Amino acid sequence: MYLVIFGVGAAFIVLSLLVGEFVEVEMDVEGFSLGSFLRPTLIAIFLVVTGGMGLLIAPRVEFVGGGGLVLFVCAVSGLLVAGLVNRFILIPMHRAQNTSTFNKQDTVGTSAEVISPIPQGGYGKIRYNISGSYVTSPAKSEDGNPVPRGENVEIIYIEKNTYFVRKEAKNV
Repeated sequence: MYLVIFGVGAAFIVLSLLVGEFVEVEMDVEGFSLGSFLRPTLIAIFLVVTGGMGLLIAPRVEFVGGGGLVLFVCAVSGLLVAGLVNRFILIPMHRAQNTSTFNKQDTVGTSAEVISPIPQGGYGKIRYNISGSYVTSPAKSEDGNPVPRGENVEIIYIEKNTYFVRKEAKNV
């Protein structure tokens, strides 16, 4: 039985490597998300650990009625390892993936604040908000004129990691 459980988990991992990525399952039951527990990655880890533990300890149990205890210990081991992988590897990776990448070109047309003054013909620094995070970047005035600190500007274009900006028109 444990060999079958281990084999199904291992086959699932190999199949996922061949196909590409695991398909994430999202299920909500009255406000409780089962999606984080029903990830195919975690199911595969649970099966491999449960089956592997069973293969290791089942042959060594010689007392009557030990089969239920072995299954319990193996299942708890599988849950523990899958939970630790989820908590310390998958969740942090998911958070990092969702917050750390953006396309610089998507910032064109965005408002920014000058945090280091841009001198005439020179470089300064701007700060803008992207996906809830503030990012600072080197900036230069589009027309070459100076822009004081605290001025609101619009990002016009980006060239060689330098953001070219223009003072925002003030509403009258």
